[in-house]
Amino acid sequence: MLNEKLLEILACPKCKGDLEYDKDNDKLTCHKCRLIYKIENDIPIMLIDEAESF
Repeated sequence: MLNEKLLEILACPKCKGDLEYDKDNDKLTCHKCRLIYKIENDIPIMLIDEAESF
């Protein structure tokens, strides 16, 4: 589970927009860019090249 303060400052690296945190699946979603960023060992992987599109 990610720290609340960290969630407040995280933004999509592509558009700088808001991210939605999915606690159950450990993912961050940017609906504007349609990208999903994985979270591994409580560390968000905020690399555009490694994001999943939907």
